Amino acid sequence: MFLSRHMLSDRMGLVMGLLVFCAVLLPACGNIATATISPPVTPAVFVSPIEGERLLHSTLDAHRFVTAAESFPLAYETAKAWRQDAEWYGMTPFTSMERAFVIPLDNDNPSWFFRFGVLGGETEYIVEVLNGEVVGTNETKIPSYIEPPLEELELLRGEWAVMDSIAVLERYLKEEDSLLAKSPYMLVDYRLAKPKGQSHPIWTLYNAQDLTKPIFTLDAITGEPLPIE
Repeated sequence: MFLSRHMLSDRMGLVMGLLVFCAVLLPACGNIATATISPPVTPAVFVSPIEGERLLHSTLDAHRFVTAAESFPLAYETAKAWRQDAEWYGMTPFTSMERAFVIPLDNDNPSWFFRFGVLGGETEYIVEVLNGEVVGTNETKIPSYIEPPLEELELLRGEWAVMDSIAVLERYLKEEDSLLAKSPYMLVDYRLAKPKGQSHPIWTLYNAQDLTKPIFTLDAITGEPLPIE
């Protein structure tokens, strides 16, 4: 069919308009077509300081996600950064640290407090580990009316050669009068130390809500219960 020049001009104008419209629209269409939906974020899995070992929340200690032995490597590494000749003297209850520094701690998620010192030193170095992270350090001297001074304790050296905290709870559950068996969510506090004159380190357990008397003491090597003094 024959088109006049005027009609042809109109038709070409329409074609050009469509081309311009498509040129503007297509990039936007392309962006929509190639848009992707990000996959859901996978929650991070906590990895133990002991390489390659994944942690499980123990039902025996409802308030701690990481055991004492699993926390120790981080504390030891931190102490060695403080002083290369630092030696390990054990662990102190978190309630003792509350009293020593007159500060409230998070009783719902309590830390492990490791004691380090150097032979002949006047102070000690406290490393606080919470859920696999060092969250505090302090060069101090714990008053002797709160914790036995380092000069009354034997070194535990740098190896973890004692029962872990969970093993202590497992043993305590077997006791006839175990408070933990009656109250599984009881907040337990721990001390680990080797008083001079003792052949082995000793675990001492407390009900964190009642510090007047220990609830259990245990030889940390043999696993045998000891008389409560």
